[in-house]
Amino acid sequence: MEIGAAHYYILGEVITCSLSILLIINILLTFSPYDKRQRLFLYSAVSTFLAAFFDIIAVFCTSYYTRLSLSFCTFISTVFFIFLMFTPFVITNYVTDIAYAHSKIKKIGFSISSLVYTFYLIVIFINLKTGIVFKYTAEEGYVRGPWKNITYILTAFYSCFIVFSMIKNRHLLAHRIFWVFTAYPFISLGFVVFQFFNPHIIMTGIASFASVSFAYMIVQSYLMEVDSLTGLRTEPKLRKRIAMQSKGGVLYVFSIDNINLIQSSLDVADLDRFFLGLGGVFNTQFPRNAYHISTNRFAAIGRSVKEVSEKSEIIRKYIEDLTSDLNSYIPIPVESYSAAIEFSGEENDYDSLIDLVNSILVKAKSSQLRKMQLCDESVLVERERKRYIYRILKRELELESEQFQVWFQPIYSIEKKHFTYMEALSRLQNTELGNISPSEFVYVAESRGLIERLGYVAFEKVCKYISENRNLVNAVSINFSVYQMTNQNLVQNVLSTIERFGLKTENIIMEITESIFIDNYDIVRENMKQLAKAGVKFYLDDFGTGYSNLANVVALPFSTIKMDRSLVLMMEENARGLNLFRNLVATFKDAGLTILVEGVETNNQNYLVESVGADYIQGFLYSRPLSPSDCLELLQKDQQSGK
Repeated sequence: MEIGAAHYYILGEVITCSLSILLIINILLTFSPYDKRQRLFLYSAVSTFLAAFFDIIAVFCTSYYTRLSLSFCTFISTVFFIFLMFTPFVITNYVTDIAYAHSKIKKIGFSISSLVYTFYLIVIFINLKTGIVFKYTAEEGYVRGPWKNITYILTAFYSCFIVFSMIKNRHLLAHRIFWVFTAYPFISLGFVVFQFFNPHIIMTGIASFASVSFAYMIVQSYLMEVDSLTGLRTEPKLRKRIAMQSKGGVLYVFSIDNINLIQSSLDVADLDRFFLGLGGVFNTQFPRNAYHISTNRFAAIGRSVKEVSEKSEIIRKYIEDLTSDLNSYIPIPVESYSAAIEFSGEENDYDSLIDLVNSILVKAKSSQLRKMQLCDESVLVERERKRYIYRILKRELELESEQFQVWFQPIYSIEKKHFTYMEALSRLQNTELGNISPSEFVYVAESRGLIERLGYVAFEKVCKYISENRNLVNAVSINFSVYQMTNQNLVQNVLSTIERFGLKTENIIMEITESIFIDNYDIVRENMKQLAKAGVKFYLDDFGTGYSNLANVVALPFSTIKMDRSLVLMMEENARGLNLFRNLVATFKDAGLTILVEGVETNNQNYLVESVGADYIQGFLYSRPLSPSDCLELLQKDQQSGK
């Protein structure tokens, strides 16, 4: 049996009120005041509830007007009409916001929908005096006026506007978004048409609620797969898409190398504009096939290498234009690299493809190649080599390993005229692949999560070497990576290892590069202070290679500054370079620091280094890195010659 008032049936409106409340609660549970589109959904849900609620009251007013004040009945119906058109107005604005990328076109769309709703409100308020839409009389009650169909006409207008926007911009929209908002007006109009021919069955609220809830559920399920920062799909969708790509395709990956600098230099609004701009150009070039897979990486799937190459050039040109635009805010370029790889329906393992792309991007970066790079045979060979090196590292990163070794480069004291200590250098020798260079295996260790283990095994080998050769080896310096220096157990690990091998803390010198401090200053400083308090010395490595902050040198417990070879070459070039080097040395020595100069290879360089007042020299002129046994032999000769 229908719930009704007189001969009007209002069950649909009662259900709409109940379900609208549930929809509002659901939206509020995930509500963000900064999400404009979510606010629009909230407004439409609230207006749907209010329209249905006042429609129920208006039906009772219509049915029992003889028992109520005509002014009250008119007021209730007026409020109902105000909220009746608010939902189509809000949904039209929502569609305008997602369908159009250009801000000026969006403003035009918002203006058109606002003007229509404003016109409608004016008509409703004029109706209070004229009765052109409806009026109440003592004789007939609720009477429709000559403009009684204005709500149907404007609903049709909004519906046409929504469908037009969807069709016009369908190439920029996801399939689900396109179809849900293309179907939205027809769902709403279906209920309206039904009510038009059956005026006693109230379907107004149902029409709005069915459309809004349908759109909300579809859009929300889609947004779970979309990155809000760029408007692109997320990595899980890319993984799934590649797995389902039975005909294969071309995976294209675009990487921004200096994203951290860009993020730290732009304010929130400009950063949002930056990411939205990138998302927009990717969506334009690869409709429904563009993805944001990490903070600095974008990806897309193309049909052919030729197509991807052409679109990559367009994206690269956009980046150049964007860089020019950004330079009005920050004086930095956008450093980017891109790579592509073909895959078939059978060879579509996502992780393997990304691994290959990473190799190509590393190669592009090292060679400063700005154009898109394609996967070739050399990349495949290099990947297999890195996999082999990884297996070797996993097997050999042990204290007793004979393949993972620590070699030593003695360091010469200018004052004492002999070698006083040496630097430890990791080596991977006599493997199935022969001798592997440090630059190669260290990169593999970093990229595969073995770098911290490598550092600690090298440290253990150094401690063991000192322990077994106390009569010749006084102290050894060893480089500690950012991964080790930021470990919360660093202090305990270092001190317990020193104690385990029966050493003193002054036997160990920890070398660190200043780049470690860029993102980890506080934790590294605290670890350094605790270790320095225990007696461990610290050397600042590679001073002069780029990032140098004298405040860090003064504030942190360094005992020695290692001058990079680039400064030696600068000093050798002209008198200006020599004077600058001499002033640097004097400044540091005045602060109580000792100076070690590395990379000395000629007698002239040696003469200049001694003349500026350096304390220690390290370089091929005195000794190349030596195996543990060869180093002991050199130290024995040096000790005998000094007696």
